[in-house]
Amino acid sequence: MIKENSITILGGSFNPIHNGHLEMAISAHKEYNLDNIIFIPNKSTYYKDNDTFAGDDDRLEMIRLATEDYSYMSISDMEIRRGGITHTIDTIREFKKMSPERKIYFIIGGDSLEWIEKWVEADELLKLVTFLTAVRGKTDMRRSKEIIRDIYSRHDDAEILMLNMKDYPVSSSEIRDRISQGKDINGLVPDKVAAYIMSNNLYRRL
Repeated sequence: MIKENSITILGGSFNPIHNGHLEMAISAHKEYNLDNIIFIPNKSTYYKDNDTFAGDDDRLEMIRLATEDYSYMSISDMEIRRGGITHTIDTIREFKKMSPERKIYFIIGGDSLEWIEKWVEADELLKLVTFLTAVRGKTDMRRSKEIIRDIYSRHDDAEILMLNMKDYPVSSSEIRDRISQGKDINGLVPDKVAAYIMSNNLYRRL
């Protein structure tokens, strides 16, 4: 059944967006019939003095290119516009203010699941959001279920669902390193994103 009046958020630096990000969104759409998945890049400042990172405009354009063929995916620059240090709870409150009754899903990797109770105002976050977690790195399916059980034991209002997808062993940092070393990134990012990176000479150490 399609979840009406809901949004699904996938946040991150997306520097750059890669196929693992897309697979999480595709899995959420297929498994839970979620048709309003929003990519929200955070406001990063660490690249300002580092030529090997892409700026806000480039990141937004790469996300647009990666998602334009998927009708259920969109982009929000709210965290970039907000500026400064931003936390997930701030974004959730902003969406709740706009539409209090709307159900919010939030996609994370298993590595983030390990630390979710350390997030800013985690207690409130676990009440307001249904998390969708994907297997990632050392946090396999067994470990993810174990973490979820532990969280449930401490948070009665928490809801965390598993995404039934295989681990996608790719990271943005690995992609940046490969580009800086002149290595191939085919199959790691969408073709349109790879072309954009090459044409704009991104992630190359000068």
